[in-house]
Amino acid sequence: MSTKKNKSSIYIYIIITIIGCVLACSSIIPNDYLKLVVVMGALGTGLYGIMKGLSTPSTTEETAVDEK
Repeated sequence: MSTKKNKSSIYIYIIITIIGCVLACSSIIPNDYLKLVVVMGALGTGLYGIMKGLSTPSTTEETAVDEK
């Protein structure tokens, strides 16, 4: 995975996490249980994507390790 695509996917997951926080604090969804499911889904997806994106090594680090 290229570094540019990795950064853009991290930004997308950050936006999903922010949307989850906004939905949690707003009254857009009146049903509390539906709001809980939507917010937990958005936050879980966002945090998982951010952790996955940050845990993958970049291509420059991989080539540096291979040269040693």
